[in-house]
Amino acid sequence: MIDKAREMALKILYKIDKEKAYSNIALDEMLNQNRKDLTQKDIGLISEIVYGVTTWKLTLDEIIKKYSNIKLKKISPWILNVLRMSIYQIIFLDKIPKSAAVNEGVTLSKRYGHKSSSGFTNAILRKVTKEDYQELGKIKDNIERISKTTSMPEWIIQELLKDGLTIEKVEEICKSSNIRPKLSIRVNALKTTKQQLQERLEQKGIEVEERNFRRFFDFE
Repeated sequence: MIDKAREMALKILYKIDKEKAYSNIALDEMLNQNRKDLTQKDIGLISEIVYGVTTWKLTLDEIIKKYSNIKLKKISPWILNVLRMSIYQIIFLDKIPKSAAVNEGVTLSKRYGHKSSSGFTNAILRKVTKEDYQELGKIKDNIERISKTTSMPEWIIQELLKDGLTIEKVEEICKSSNIRPKLSIRVNALKTTKQQLQERLEQKGIEVEERNFRRFFDFE
């Protein structure tokens, strides 16, 4: 049985590739159409996979090329995205067992590929480990290393260097571009309390971290 969250993530990624759709718009459309059939956990996984694969596509493709005897442009867009999303889970999502990522990837490839697609997918995914990403950090050429470890196109790195930035600063910028900002919520004290809101969010599977902000302005 196919996992519906991963199948929806795959459909969104396919749409982004084939129709050049914006990831946030394609994601919102899919979620809005299927929200009644999805749990908060499903929505979280779909969002994580879509944004994760979109962010790390260059790096994920490098790992696929390492193990595939077929060039990327000759791999079916469906299967290519199955590989990307499965490898993303294996390398970047610690809470998902590799076996689950592999099995779900193979199952999806059976539905969205041809007869040999599942074997091709299985052969690649079983070879992938977190060490594949760590190996990219050992590349001696600075521009190539930064590109493949941060999923940043080389031409952008070269442009940053032309601006007079050091290679260390450029690498810092590229790494920072992949860090997702945290969402901050201000409690409306007229409708709820901080504790009540935190409990409601946690019941929906949302991780909450309490922060104290300084008051920058005082009004008399």
